[in-house]
Amino acid sequence: MLRDNSPLEHLAAFAIVFAAGVISTFGLGWYVDRIKRHSIERHDDKTTN
Repeated sequence: MLRDNSPLEHLAAFAIVFAAGVISTFGLGWYVDRIKRHSIERHDDKTTN
């Protein structure tokens, strides 16, 4: 038998998924920025030598 979830359970699930999305978006943005900086530094090192 299916049980209806309360609105509070729906809100809690939404909050968890929303927080996970925010954290993953922040992490991915940080990673991309780090890779860009690293590649620029490596490119500058290769061109100066």
